[in-house]
Amino acid sequence: MTRQVWALTLLLAATASTHSGAQVVTESKFLSDALTNHPGLAVAEAEVLAASGNRRQAGIVANPEISWEREDPDVMASQNTWRLDWRLPFDGRGHRMAAADADIAASRSELDVAHLRIRLELRALFASWYVAVERALALQQNLEKTQELASWLRVRAEEGEAAGVDARRLDLEVEVLQRGYVEARAEAKRWAAAAAAWSSLVTADVKPGRPSLAPPPASVDIGDRPDIRALAHRAEAAESRRRLESRMLEPPEISAGWLEISDGQQSFDGPVFGVMWPLPVFDRNQGRREAAAAGETKARSELDVARRRAEQDVHAAMAAYSELFDMVVHGGETVAVDDVVDSVFAAFEAGEAGLTDVLDALRVTVAVRMARLGTLALAMAGERDLEAALGRPVLSGGSS
Repeated sequence: MTRQVWALTLLLAATASTHSGAQVVTESKFLSDALTNHPGLAVAEAEVLAASGNRRQAGIVANPEISWEREDPDVMASQNTWRLDWRLPFDGRGHRMAAADADIAASRSELDVAHLRIRLELRALFASWYVAVERALALQQNLEKTQELASWLRVRAEEGEAAGVDARRLDLEVEVLQRGYVEARAEAKRWAAAAAAWSSLVTADVKPGRPSLAPPPASVDIGDRPDIRALAHRAEAAESRRRLESRMLEPPEISAGWLEISDGQQSFDGPVFGVMWPLPVFDRNQGRREAAAAGETKARSELDVARRRAEQDVHAAMAAYSELFDMVVHGGETVAVDDVVDSVFAAFEAGEAGLTDVLDALRVTVAVRMARLGTLALAMAGERDLEAALGRPVLSGGSS
């Protein structure tokens, strides 16, 4: 046996002992830990706070203005004027507050969208980690069986009871399998490192538990999808802004003050009142009114498109997931691959099967394991697609 083969054999032994003593972290625990204080959620929460600040500002009336003027020409009496100016608060403030309220509701719905998006990203990460670990484990088991056969055949060849060429052929087969296993193990470590970046539960001595698949719901609807809810609130905000820009008259500005005139010998003083009201002769808000109307039309069209796409996505995801779930649960995993390998090994040792038969059996069993893992990976992705289409986790039974 070469030095390289010995090193890989020791790696297998160390890996086997690690897996046997590894603790299991479930998907639910991983998600709970990773979603706590996730920076992506902090971004969406900041948007809610910003919208709340805009709402507060929208409800504030304009500040009054205080002024003082003095006229003091050399040949005339001096004049002092103190004045308080204030524009009356009939400036569409109600429409601005309604738009800001809708923006707050939209930002809260977008926070739910962010939570769902991050949850799905983390679920996809956990699923990739699990599949990579199981793939490496399947290759490891296949490699160990092949090494067992190679050792047995090598002893038989040394005793003259088997052909030496078969033993050397099997050594080459072992090397190929070892390299494939090392690649799979590196892939599993890569996904583990990625998972560890988001959760402190992921350490070197833990392994992922198999994610559970919820049964497909009896019926589906998109009634409360957060992204559609957010678009609906944005459409409400656009409507309020269109109503705001539909106004042509601006409120008047009133003035009240005190006037004092003095020429050094006598003085006069008294109150001063005034009003200033802009007349919509030329600027009647035409451009902003048209732009706001177009903005509302756009927002409602985007909402309609999103609803139709959501209906399409949810039914497509439901059909695909139902098929994949049925394949995983009832998909004919009735044949135990280990029993097949043991039977072929026994036949080979009894002289009833050849080396090619054994190798074919080992290859087909690992291919079956990989196919089952592939179907499970597709089913997990299908469940995530259905969750994304519904806008919420898939419930076990009933309707979603």
